[in-house]
Amino acid sequence: MFSTIFIYELKYWFKKPAFYIYLAIFALIGVLIAASSAGIFDSFSVTTGSANIVNSPIAITNSFMGLTVLIFFLFPSIIGLSTYRDYKSNMHSILYSYPFTKANYLFGKFLSAMFIVLIIVFTIGISLFIGFRLPGTNSELISSFNIMSYIYAYFVFVIPNALLFGAIVFAVVTFSRNISAGFITVVVLMFIQGLASNLLSDTDNKLLAAMMDPFGGDALSYYTKYWTVAEKNEQLLPFKGVILYNRLLWLAIASLIFGMVYKYFKFSQNAISLSFKKEKSERVIKSNFGGITRVNLPKVNYNYSFIQNLKTTWSLSNIDFKYIVKSWPFISIVLVGLIFILLSSLSLGQIFGTKTYPVTWKMLAIPGGSFSLFINILTFLYAGMLVHRSSMENVNHLVDVTPIPNWSLLLSKFIALLKMQAVLLLVIMIGGMLIQIYHGYYKFEIGQYLFSLYGLKLIHFIIWAFLSLLIQTLIR
Repeated sequence: MFSTIFIYELKYWFKKPAFYIYLAIFALIGVLIAASSAGIFDSFSVTTGSANIVNSPIAITNSFMGLTVLIFFLFPSIIGLSTYRDYKSNMHSILYSYPFTKANYLFGKFLSAMFIVLIIVFTIGISLFIGFRLPGTNSELISSFNIMSYIYAYFVFVIPNALLFGAIVFAVVTFSRNISAGFITVVVLMFIQGLASNLLSDTDNKLLAAMMDPFGGDALSYYTKYWTVAEKNEQLLPFKGVILYNRLLWLAIASLIFGMVYKYFKFSQNAISLSFKKEKSERVIKSNFGGITRVNLPKVNYNYSFIQNLKTTWSLSNIDFKYIVKSWPFISIVLVGLIFILLSSLSLGQIFGTKTYPVTWKMLAIPGGSFSLFINILTFLYAGMLVHRSSMENVNHLVDVTPIPNWSLLLSKFIALLKMQAVLLLVIMIGGMLIQIYHGYYKFEIGQYLFSLYGLKLIHFIIWAFLSLLIQTLIR
């Protein structure tokens, strides 16, 4: 039965247009990155005239690791979907009555989805090879083709990382039966990894940082950080010591996670969910046995004016905003982000060992691009959840017949996203002030906080919210 499930899953993906869209997108990204680094776009390239070889072993590995980080955000929609699809179609109760074992089901689902992911990653390697050899690239930046560079990147970094993150997402979606929880998990894991790297960035902790990095980048840097340009251009990457132990450690963790899934998964289980609401147990007794009671219905005044539609839009945006901020994934991610900001302040303000005041511009620089990327990801994620919320809850037909114009429904979701972004920017502001108070600095400069966060950065996030709604509306 394992082969039956495995082959069926592969046929399902080979028939899906989304699979070929993923292939095309990542192939295009790989070609553009390789070609631009090789100097095909002289006005945009930063490598033309450099002594670095762009297809050296270390450059190939770094390109793979950078691009496969984007692949991780496909895991919920590929690996997570392998089991979620059974729950979504309500066929799991029938499917679980079939004569196959738990091992057949879990391994068939997981390995088939992992095979699809590895096909996409293999496409990235081909696209990099093509991009380096496009007409117009700078031949001085490109060395001869070395297949060992690609094999090393695949088997030492790409495949182990895919197995680790794939096992985590597979476990979360299988037990929660919620595809959104898989996306949230990827975001949290990325932040935890960034937080650990930030805390262990000191040179005294480089061995611990190399072992604790699930991607393996710090383990590779442990040996290559002080390589000369000539060594980076010609020398093959090592596979020994810290790199070997790092890979074995995280492969063992991936195996442990999947082993826990196998141990605790049951065909008769219910979905695991977290809720902050305390359910009340009340006994309902029917008391209207007396007869028929006349009910006087109030007179309703219909108002379809533009002003009323704006009021409705604001009310709907409040409902969507409460849906976002009351969800446990959002609360957990905000807490992780706040902890990330606070812990990042441990090495704050030291210039060559000399302590400086925690002024406001330094507080605004702590989150940097990481927290901005975090807000972008949450915007795109919750844009999809809001757009498809009615269909996920099976009330989309009721929403479609309500006398509310489409622009009002869409604008309410956009406003809800802006409110969410404003809350996340407020987290940066509160985190910065808490750090300043901890260091005994009370000159907060609230005006600078507001101007930088809500006057400058919010413009970028507003544009991203527009783009997110556009993509989530056009592509389901």
